[in-house]
Amino acid sequence: MSKTNVSRCTIPKKKNNNNLYVKVKNMNENNSRKFNMNVYDSDSPTKELLPVYVDNQLTHTDTLEPGAEKEYKIDVSSVGKKVVFEIIQKTGGSGIKISRNNKSKAVNIHIK
Repeated sequence: MSKTNVSRCTIPKKKNNNNLYVKVKNMNENNSRKFNMNVYDSDSPTKELLPVYVDNQLTHTDTLEPGAEKEYKIDVSSVGKKVVFEIIQKTGGSGIKISRNNKSKAVNIHIK
């Protein structure tokens, strides 16, 4: 029976910004990481998913090869203050690490 690992973080929305950029990197040098992404307004009672794009293609599922990274664009135009960003891994993985560089427009998330 495979274990599902759900990791989540809360990311504040920057004022006057309708898009949030999240860069996800697979820190494992041996295994690919297949994951689902759920992103929703932290104040939403229904947790309706926000659109997530990679290379202008709508997606909520992706796979990162060992050491690979991708940047995802999230439409946060309907969000008030914060979004919840979840990464769901069906196999492997031991969580995520979050970092934000004020000079970069993206939030960095590392999959362990």
